[in-house]
Parts: sequence; structure tokens; C-alpha cells
Amino acid sequence: MHERVTAEELLTALRRHGETATLEAKAAAGGLPKSLLPTLSAFANGQGGRVVLGVDEANGFAVVPGFDAPRTARLLDEAATSELSPPLRLDIAVEDAEGGQVVVGRVAELPADAKPCFVVSRGERSGSYTRSHEGDRVLTDYEAQALRDNRGQPRHDAAPTEADVSDLDEDAVAALLRRVRRRQPRIFRDAPDERALQQLNVLVPSGGRLVPSLAGLLTLGSYPQQFHPQAHVSFINVPGSTKGAGPADGPRFLDSQTLTGPLPAMVEDTVAAVLRNSPVAARIDGVGRTDRFAFPPDAVREAVVNALMHRDYGPHSLGTQVQVEMYPDRLDVISPGGLFGPVTSEELGEVSSSRNSRLALLLADVALPGTDHVVCENRGSGIGVMRAVMAHDGLRAPEFTVSLTRFRTTLHREPATTGRRTSPPAGSRSRAHRLDALRELLGDGRNHHAEDLAGALGVGRAMTNRYLNDLIAAGEVEATAPPRDRRRRYRATT
Repeated sequence: MHERVTAEELLTALRRHGETATLEAKAAAGGLPKSLLPTLSAFANGQGGRVVLGVDEANGFAVVPGFDAPRTARLLDEAATSELSPPLRLDIAVEDAEGGQVVVGRVAELPADAKPCFVVSRGERSGSYTRSHEGDRVLTDYEAQALRDNRGQPRHDAAPTEADVSDLDEDAVAALLRRVRRRQPRIFRDAPDERALQQLNVLVPSGGRLVPSLAGLLTLGSYPQQFHPQAHVSFINVPGSTKGAGPADGPRFLDSQTLTGPLPAMVEDTVAAVLRNSPVAARIDGVGRTDRFAFPPDAVREAVVNALMHRDYGPHSLGTQVQVEMYPDRLDVISPGGLFGPVTSEELGEVSSSRNSRLALLLADVALPGTDHVVCENRGSGIGVMRAVMAHDGLRAPEFTVSLTRFRTTLHREPATTGRRTSPPAGSRSRAHRLDALRELLGDGRNHHAEDLAGALGVGRAMTNRYLNDLIAAGEVEATAPPRDRRRRYRATT
């Protein structure tokens, strides 16, 4: 469900901010411009967007006099369904605006496994577009290949490696076998070790012998970076708000580390690096002193696990490491590879899809170093845990920034705009209770970010948007900017 935005609101946004990554205006006085199809393709391949036809950018985004809106709407619908592949079903409306008429077409983001959308006459290679700061551009070969990989279940994590069985950590392998035999005795209790490791996709055939798969090597290898040097985590602590923003005579980084080893070790070592560099606040209560880190350890751990488990391990990106960057106000965790499967940006945390299915299954049976806790649950709960932990500590909800080739998780030190600490979310809360909670949160007269509201409610962004839409429709809430505008906030109308 999407917010209904009027043509007048869109014109105001265009004049105030200009065209954005999700909003484009075209005069279309003499028919559909040639640049329209690339824009529709780019919106569908990105995070969606709106085109406003009958508006002249060169004339201050004025409504074009005498614009034939009904005819243009028909042409837009025909072009979207017949000149693009896959065909796009736009939400098209003819609206009155400033004494004339305009056409507003909303383009929904395609699920990851349906991308790329391309202009049929130019072919998939030359006709697939994305948005950049300079407008629409053709996808790079890597971006196009990443999208094509999404059409089926990638097998990069099942690929044989150059490693040998002796390159696996014997203790880690033994611990894995003990766990799966205890947990699934019917399948693994009587299976020989070699057979069990094949069933778990740790070992795969190659050249007449069994060798570690990429998933097996990354999870259980003694030193996976011997074979894939860039399959590591880089950590930096930056003194300024951006790289290079610190004092000219000061250090570029307050700390810089390369974390290597198998995935479970990299997870714990990365969390430890973040905590060593994090300011700690002491809280004294009835039971003594409690240290509170700037970035909650459980949220950091989930962000790092998500990055390592869901990153792209294909040949185009295996040479790129996961980056963890600490700044005074935030922590960024950046991994190669965009979204995978039938998931859009708005459905993060609501729909689960695993790019590396074999790796995910293994990590659900491998413990973190020195603990009995597995690396992940493989239940698609990581984003929900991050949101709940940040909300519980009274911090702003995690922010997720997605491109075709990168996924960024940002944990903020900034308190949630609600100014109050919440309890962990209760999944049984009713719709009515959540609407009442939203009314209470918005009742302080301030503007609120949807991510903050989602964190305070303990639900996903998509569900929060649905509740906000209900309150907007009821006239109780208003938005400060068009949908997908990064400046968009929500506030009570009274």
C-alpha cells in the first residue's frame, strides 16, 4: 500500500528539491519523450519512483499549457506494457494542477528476481538502466550480472575450491558433526563422516576427489583467506563524519584492522573490534554498575552476520571484502551484493530470502567461538533483532541503504526521536494497539522518521507504512515530503 500524493504536492517537491532518485518530471508536450523509457526502467530496477508528465523543468516546473493529459496517460500505459520487459503495470492518474492537467505515473520496484527491466528495442545489455546522480545510466556488466544471478538460486557457495580436506579445522568439523547427529539423528547418526559432510555441502566432488565447497571453507576452514584473500572484514574507526573529514594534521583512522579466519571467528573478532573502539557509559542501578556500549553488541553482531552470510560470493565480487566503518555518530556495515530473491527494499525484515542457502544452513549449525550459540538461526530474523535491540536501548532504528551492488546497514548513536526507551516488541500486539501507539508517538508535535517509528513499534518498515497510511487517510497524520524522499517525516495534523 502506498501513500496517495497529489500532483500539487509533487510540484511543490520538484520546485523545492528538483528531480530526485525517485521523482522525475518531463514536459511531454509533443508526445512521450525518448528519455521516458530509460527512466521507467531505472525506477523499476531501483526503489521505484514517480514520473510527472506535462511539467516543464526548463520553465520552473510549470504545468505545460494545453497539455493533452488523457491521451498521454494512454500512451504511457501502452509504452510501459509493450516497450519494456518485463512489462510494467503503472499506477497512472490524470490530475488537475494549477489550472491545467498533468499525468502522474507511479512505478513500483520490481522484485529482485524479476530484474533487470529493460527497453525492448535496445535489448537487455544496452537497455537496462539505473539511477545515478547524473540521471539514468545503463547498468554496468557487474550490475547486470548480479541481477541475472537473482533469477535462480545462486550456487556460488556450493562451488568447489582449491583447498583440500586437510585445510579444514578438525575441531570445528568434529563439533559440527556432533551437533547435527544430536539434532537430526535419523539422518546423520549412522552416516560416515565423509557422507555427512557431503550431505551438509561441506565437501563437494571435483576432479575425482572430494574438496571443501566455498561454504565449507568459509565456515570451517583453518584459514580461508589462503585461497580467497579478500574474503575478510576490514574495520576502521574514522575520527570525522566522513573519511578524510578529520583534522589535517591528525590520523586518518583511530584504528584500522583486517579480520580474517573462518566466518564464526570473523564475526566475534569484528564485534570485539567495534566494542573496543566504542565509548562506554556506566549506569548504576540497584544491582550495581552496568556498562552500556554506544552500539549494542547484539545489534552489531546481527549486522555483521547478515553481511557475511548474505553478501555476494560470485566471481565478480569475491575480491571485495565486507567493510565495517565506525564514525562518531554511526556504524556502517557494507557488503557486496544488493537484494536477492522476491524482496523489495520496503519488505526488508518482512520477507526472507537467502542468496547463499548452503552457507546459511551451515551457519545455523556452527557455534560462535567459545560459546554454545550458533552463528545464526536462519529464520530471517536478523533485521528484526537489530530493530528490537536498538529500540530497547532507546536508539534510532537501523537504516538500510540498498543499491544493485551493495548493501549498507547503519546503526546510529542518535537517540530515537521518540525520546523514550521501549520494551522489546511483542508480536502479539494488535493493529489497534499499534495505531494507538503511533498516535502517542506522533503526539509530541515533532516530525518523526518512519524507521524510528518502526523501531519503537517493533515491526518492519512496510507494516509501519501501512499503519501510517491508515492515519493519513483518516486525516490524523501528514507527511512532510513525497514518498521515498530521504527528507520525508511524519507528524500529527493536530
